[in-house]
Amino acid sequence: MSQRTALILGVTGQDGALLARKLLDEGWRVRGGFRRGENTKLWRLDELGIRSKVELINLNLHEPFQVVESITTARPDHIYHFAAESFVADSYNQPRSVMETNVLGTLNVLESMRLMAPEAKLFFASSSEVFGTPVEGQLLDEASPHRPINPYAISKLSAQQLVGTYRDRHKIHAVCGMMFNHESPYRARNFVTRKITYHLARLKAEGGAPVQLGSLDSCRDWGSAVDYVSAMPAALDFAPPQDYCFATGQKTAVKDFLRLAAEAAGFKPEFEGAGLEAICRDATSGTVLATVAAQYFRPFDTPPLIGNPARLKSATGFKGSRAVAEEMVKSDIDRRKNGMTHV
Repeated sequence: MSQRTALILGVTGQDGALLARKLLDEGWRVRGGFRRGENTKLWRLDELGIRSKVELINLNLHEPFQVVESITTARPDHIYHFAAESFVADSYNQPRSVMETNVLGTLNVLESMRLMAPEAKLFFASSSEVFGTPVEGQLLDEASPHRPINPYAISKLSAQQLVGTYRDRHKIHAVCGMMFNHESPYRARNFVTRKITYHLARLKAEGGAPVQLGSLDSCRDWGSAVDYVSAMPAALDFAPPQDYCFATGQKTAVKDFLRLAAEAAGFKPEFEGAGLEAICRDATSGTVLATVAAQYFRPFDTPPLIGNPARLKSATGFKGSRAVAEEMVKSDIDRRKNGMTHV
């Protein structure tokens, strides 16, 4: 059987890099699209040892002819679309840019597939943010209503609807994954989980000021990115194509993630105070590990979004693992020992 080819749009990000490793290990040919000027983000491919194995393509989703050319040249069996503007807070300050990248960029991919690769299969990474404000205590699934409450969420829902339209109207084999929060050592440092593990590693190795966080009571459905990307090809090969919630079904607070990561780093965390007065210190040494700062409170925070992965589990055997804090902090400690503190 001939070698299968995957085109990963956004290959330098957490999900793109982890998926590239998985597919390469399974014998796929992997072509990866990334935006010019993102060379500093190639560190994930380097650390995973796959940079030389991925055929990198400079690709701007805003340029439709460039997208057509890339898909025509790659002749992919699978296309994984992770490329997006992905920060909720930034979407309030740059709504036009977010809409253009996330909606028009996705439209360019869909049109290119329709014209040049109608037999390819598309996985589109949507977001749990499309659900907006949920009913308290209710798990969100594929049939839950969409009530986006920020520009990022609106852009993702618009793109998701486009994917559904091309699936129905043009019979493109397309799957939307509504991605709840998922973490790994390859998360960027501007996400709170990696911010925590990066600074705990610094405190372990060098000491210094505690990490400043927003509300310790904020909650998310945090899962394992490795687990999530492992289920994507299986979801794409399942017929008929449909949408899935990638979630664990369980809620974790920032405070709980901080506790797990601190323990994995060798600290004995204990918490004092509440709200802006809350701190976390190491009971053994007295070192303050984390404090709360008003500047990191989100003015328009999304309420806890907890997903129901039952459909995904049934179709793919998805595990819904939540064990990520220990792996993340140990990776950051190892990086610091090796002088790698810039990622």
